[in-house]
Amino acid sequence: MGNLTIKAPKVFKHVGSLSNLVASRDPRNPLWHEEQVVVDLRGCEFVFPAAVLWCVVYPLLAKSRGTQSQVLVPTNFGVCTYLESLGVFDILKQGEVVVDDRGVPRKPDTKLVLPVSRFNSQSEVEDLANKALDNLMGRDLGAANLRSLVIEVFAELALNAVQHASSTIGAFGFIQFYQFEKGNRFICVVADGGIGIRRSLERNPALRDRVFYDWDAIELATRERVSGTGDPTRGIGLFGVSEDMRKPGRQLIITSGIGALAIEEDLLSRAWRTVLFPGTLAYASIPT
Repeated sequence: MGNLTIKAPKVFKHVGSLSNLVASRDPRNPLWHEEQVVVDLRGCEFVFPAAVLWCVVYPLLAKSRGTQSQVLVPTNFGVCTYLESLGVFDILKQGEVVVDDRGVPRKPDTKLVLPVSRFNSQSEVEDLANKALDNLMGRDLGAANLRSLVIEVFAELALNAVQHASSTIGAFGFIQFYQFEKGNRFICVVADGGIGIRRSLERNPALRDRVFYDWDAIELATRERVSGTGDPTRGIGLFGVSEDMRKPGRQLIITSGIGALAIEEDLLSRAWRTVLFPGTLAYASIPT
């Protein structure tokens, strides 16, 4: 038994920002034996959307293995308020992760379309999609179809997690309007602590000998009608999202296990090895 502390960097962009030396320890591993896990966010001055759900999934997975889990909140008040307003600390405390967020207000955030929410079923995904749609009504989004696009992308990514992740802690997602230096965007982020894309595809005997690594499994999973179920009518949702994200200004990043893949306009999909994400995370960025 041991203690594990994972210290997030000052600018926490995504899982690749973490030290591979400590963050590669996998709470899903049958040999997991940590007595305590501490996720230290105290030094963070920026936590980007792609990093938010790692802060949820990792400590909750550890807690599900009987490990004492604690998240040390950022000392930067603005960052702390951002995470509080997203609902991150509430989700963690519901999962019995220790979080000391005393004195941090949860302010209404007009940029937040859907707070960090847990879901386990198709009906729960539909409820969240309807809630997000209601929150987008009345907003001037510019493009006529932007509202439906944001909701459809979120719903497809969330359904993919429900159908394939086999996660012991469920799945999580949020939608946010985000202001970047290069323009305003809607961000949809969905993550789970499940078996990952490679193990999901390995369930299909026809694919078992084609997925040796997490990164090539992600590449394969974004192709049409590729599914761990072997059902020829499946494997359309993630492919559809991938194709949508190839349009001007859009971006899709998928991280699963130690693999990651980015899909952008007019660029070949590029996959790489990265720091472990225990499960799968999908990040979609859509310009307004």
